Amino acid sequence: MELLTLTDFIFAPVVLLIIYVLARVYSIKKVKSNPEFKYFLPGLRMKLFGGIGVCLVYTIYYPGGDTLQYYNDALCIVKLALQSPGSAFRILFYPYDPNSIWLFNSETGYPAYLRDKETWFVVKLAFPFVLLSFKSFVVSTILLATASFLGVWRLYRVFILEFPQLEREFAISIFFIPSVFFWGSGLLKDTFTLSAIGFLTHSYYFSFIKKKKSFRYIITFAASLFIILSIKPYIFIGLLPGMIFWMVHSILAKIKGGIARVAAIPLFIILGIGSGYLLLNLLSTQLAEYSMDTVLEKAVIQQRDLKMDYYRGNSFDIGDFDPTIGSMAQKAPAAIFATLFRPFILEVNNAVMFISSIENLIVLIFTIRVLWMVRVIGIFRFFLKQHLLTFSLIFSFFFAFSVGISTSNFGSLVRYKIPCLPFYVAALFIIRHLRQKEIDASKTLQLNFENI
Repeated sequence: MELLTLTDFIFAPVVLLIIYVLARVYSIKKVKSNPEFKYFLPGLRMKLFGGIGVCLVYTIYYPGGDTLQYYNDALCIVKLALQSPGSAFRILFYPYDPNSIWLFNSETGYPAYLRDKETWFVVKLAFPFVLLSFKSFVVSTILLATASFLGVWRLYRVFILEFPQLEREFAISIFFIPSVFFWGSGLLKDTFTLSAIGFLTHSYYFSFIKKKKSFRYIITFAASLFIILSIKPYIFIGLLPGMIFWMVHSILAKIKGGIARVAAIPLFIILGIGSGYLLLNLLSTQLAEYSMDTVLEKAVIQQRDLKMDYYRGNSFDIGDFDPTIGSMAQKAPAAIFATLFRPFILEVNNAVMFISSIENLIVLIFTIRVLWMVRVIGIFRFFLKQHLLTFSLIFSFFFAFSVGISTSNFGSLVRYKIPCLPFYVAALFIIRHLRQKEIDASKTLQLNFENI
């Protein structure tokens, strides 16, 4: 199938122009009362650039890949909808049935991902974008990149509400990290999950932290959670500990009196862990594949698989470990480090990986500078005071460990790790900001003392 046609080159610029004009009008209207909206249009541009970049990479530089198959499978449903709307409705809204391949025929084409429940859910999410694009691969990607930006924007707003002084820094963290806006903008699982994380964090913040009684936040939270659990349930497992501690911190901060607060800490931690455990039990069906025993066994199998010759030059090895919590805990530093900072420049063998390695080097240097600035131990002081920082670091490290311990291929690693990068880099900016405030306050105090 020819994916880049004359229609794409004519239709895509028109759609881009319409989106740009609407976004510009919207941002100009909003920026008067919300200064952070000056980053709305630049952030959207990066998403569109990333989405188009994915299209070009997988049609010209590296033909094939998941994104083309998602498009082809969604196109099968579009053709089925035009031929038999009832059958398409059944495919889209009935419970998952891997045997429903009989609904398709030679005219609609046969979808390849129907046998995989999580992947097939992505195909169904891609369906409306392919339908609205008039079957255009590029336009459907442009529409998806635009829609998914709304979730990323909401994530940005949460950080801005907590630290309004860091507009530019958070824009860098959330909009301008190359691997995030590239792999998080095409017709891929990562685009849907990254956007869902933004919506989930935003709705959680207003519903459970700010205590806003709005039905739309509850609906958004439920819908975002459903998308994450349907595509990559382990993302929610990574988010849950941070969400629990965020809520505990928020409640404790409202308790007046140091003694009462200290006395309440064990109780709220127990309640938080207990509620998390109950929630995981309620979601046991969706998370069955990610039970502790299953995860441990899979991680060991993948780690052994990287020893095979066919991975030479594109894999990494954090060392041997057994399928036990203790053994894996020993590998936590290596797993987290690999996720956040690898591949190194000397470990890459293609242009896409090279860009990722440059990004990793910059993040590593920034991390070292921040650690040096706070003398490492200072992080714990900020960690215990700032709720959003607590959430961001817990999610970043927990998720980085999960990815690093179960992924052995650099090609997969650069995609899988993007959900934690905005949170991690934003956390570094927050720590630097808080430390700089301490330094400035100390200098002011010293000047006042000298003037006495």
